[in-house]
Amino acid sequence: MKMCSSLSLSVMLLALTGLMSNPAIAESIAPPTISPEEGGTYFTRMSFHHEGDVHQATNFSRGAVWPINTEVRLVSKTDRRHGRLVLERVDNGDRVTIQNVPRHTDINIDALASRMLADQPTPIEQFSDDIQRAIRAGELRMGMTKEQALMARGYPPTVHTSNPMDSDTWVYQENRFAQRTIVFENGRIVEGRGLR
Repeated sequence: MKMCSSLSLSVMLLALTGLMSNPAIAESIAPPTISPEEGGTYFTRMSFHHEGDVHQATNFSRGAVWPINTEVRLVSKTDRRHGRLVLERVDNGDRVTIQNVPRHTDINIDALASRMLADQPTPIEQFSDDIQRAIRAGELRMGMTKEQALMARGYPPTVHTSNPMDSDTWVYQENRFAQRTIVFENGRIVEGRGLR
C-alpha cells in the first residue's frame, strides 16, 4: 500500500511539474463564462474584425478591429434567423452587429454571447509585449498558445475544427475566399502561412 501511494504521489508531482514548465498547457487566464443580458456592460473576450458595422461569427480577418477587453454595452440579443448581438462601445458609442453563423459556430446566440463577452477584462498583461500587441490587433503569431490564438482571432469555423482545443490543426477563414491553416505542437503555434 505504501509503495502504491508513493508511486501515485510521484506521478502527480511529475504531472504538476510538467504543467508548470509548459506554459502552453498552464491554467487558463480567461475570465469565467457568464450569461450576458441586454443592457449590461461587458468586456470583449477576444479581438474581432468587422466590415462596416457587421462582424460575422465566421471570424474573418478583414476590416477594423475591436480589441480584446473593449468595454461594451449589449444593446440587444435576438435569436431570430440564427441570432444577432448589437454591441456599443462605451468609449465612443460605435456599434457593431454580431451575426451568428450556425454552420460555422455550431452554437446558438446565447452561447455566442457567453463566448464573446465577460464581466471583467482578461489579464493579457501577463503575456509578453509582442503577444499583447498581436492579440489586440487580432493577429496570430508563431509561439502563441491555443488560448492566446482564441483571444486574438476567436474560434475557427466548426466546419474545419469541431472542437479546436482538442485539435492541433485549425483552419481560419481569412475572408470569403481564402483560408489560413495553423498548426500547433505541444500547445503552441509552430506553422502558419504568413505568420512571424
